[in-house]
Amino acid sequence: MNKEYRTLIRPLAIFFFLSIAFLVAIQHKLELYKIDVAVVVVANLFLFVVSLVNIYFQWKNINNPNPNAVIRGVMAATFIKLFVLGAAAIIYLLAAGANRSVNAVFVSMGLYIFYTWLEVKISLRLNPKK
Repeated sequence: MNKEYRTLIRPLAIFFFLSIAFLVAIQHKLELYKIDVAVVVVANLFLFVVSLVNIYFQWKNINNPNPNAVIRGVMAATFIKLFVLGAAAIIYLLAAGANRSVNAVFVSMGLYIFYTWLEVKISLRLNPKK
C-alpha cells in the first residue's frame, strides 16, 4: 500500500481499535441492556473492512480525468455498502432466532453512521480545494 493511502485510513484504524477496546471494557454493562458484544464486534469489523475498500476505490478514482467516474465510484460504494450491510443485518436477525440481540443491531447502526461520517471526512481530504 501507498503511504498516502495508509495516512488516509489512519482515522478509520484508530476508531476501529478504540471502539473494540471500549466494547470489551464495558462488556458487562452492555450485557445488562441485552446487547451482545460479539455481534457488535463482528459488525464493527465488517464496517471497518467495507470502509477500507470504499476508501481504496475512491483513492484510485480521484485521479481519473473524468469527474463522472469519481461520482460513480462514490455512489456505487455507498449503494453496495448499504445493501450488503442491510443484508447482513437481516441474515443475522433471521439466523439468530430467539437469541437475537436487536439492541446490538441498533448499536451497529450507530457505528454505521459514524463510519460513514469518517468516510466522508476522508473523502474530502482526498481532493482539497486549492
